[in-house]
Formats: sequence, structure tokens, C-alpha cells
Amino acid sequence: MIPENTAIPEVVFIGRSNIGKSSLINGLVNRNGLVKTSSKPGHTRMMNFFKIGDKLSLVDMPGYGWKSRDEWGDMILSYLQNRKNLRRIYILVDPSHGLKDSDLQIMKLLDGSGLSYQVVLTKMDRLSRTKYGSSKAEIEAQLVKDAICCFPMVLGVSSRTRDGLDELRAAIVKASQLGL
Repeated sequence: MIPENTAIPEVVFIGRSNIGKSSLINGLVNRNGLVKTSSKPGHTRMMNFFKIGDKLSLVDMPGYGWKSRDEWGDMILSYLQNRKNLRRIYILVDPSHGLKDSDLQIMKLLDGSGLSYQVVLTKMDRLSRTKYGSSKAEIEAQLVKDAICCFPMVLGVSSRTRDGLDELRAAIVKASQLGL
């Protein structure tokens, strides 16, 4: 069930199944176990809202792609297109796999709705610096070519090593216009 639309800014994390959305939220709030994680794809089956004080809500979405057609139904699409306090959608992408067709389809949907989104590369610790840099450059080039409403700065994070979490927190504060 979607909470009542309030003035509290919301940011949403979307991506393919097993991309690390739940782990990322745990890392952002420095609290392991806030969001249940699983190594099995498709664990998150509904939208989960995590209110951070009275300032912000983080929304963990079901993964798209792997057996997720039911979870990505009309309710989620309606939420994304109509939520007045939605400030930014973060699309999580594994840099070792690059942008998949399902990622591009979601970006096209968001572009068609005029919704602001930003790409976050997860699991960056699994690649060497050289391979990560090369993958990031390829993804950025594709975004410049194909994406309309994508915020231009691609971020990289690792929930395991905690690299990049401060930069993502700063981006969330700016997108949410929190002015902390």
C-alpha cells in the first residue's frame, strides 16, 4: 500500500532484480537489517517506504526483469508518474553487465513521462579500476546518446566497501532540496 502523498520528499531506487537496491538503502542509512536483503532474485515484491525522520522517504522498488512483470504493474507506474513529492528516481545498474534492454525500456518510459532520474552503478568493488572506468564511460556515452531526462552525473557505489555512499547521499540531499 502506498502511503498518503505528503510534502516529505521521496527518492526511489529501481533496477533489475538482485542489483543491490535493499543493500544500498541499508548502506545509506548506516543500518544493516533495516531492509531485508536476499541473494535470491525477486525478493522484494512490493514498494517499501522508509521514512528518514520527518525529512525524507527512501523507496525500495521490486526489481524489474527477472519474473517481475506482476510487481511492475499499473500501481508502480502510476506512482512514478503521479507522485507529487517524488524528487528523483535512481536507476541502479551493475557496471559489469552494463545497460540491459530492461534498463533502457524503463529509461524510455521515464523519459516519456518527463521524470528525472539518475544512474547509480552498484557493486563497483567487483571490477578493477580500469574495467570499472571503461564500463562507466560506455554507460555514460549511451546515456548521452539515448536518455532525455537522465541527470548527467553517473554515480558509483559499493554497499560492501561503502565507497561512493557519501556522494550518493549528497546527490539525494540536493535532488530532494533538503538544504541540510
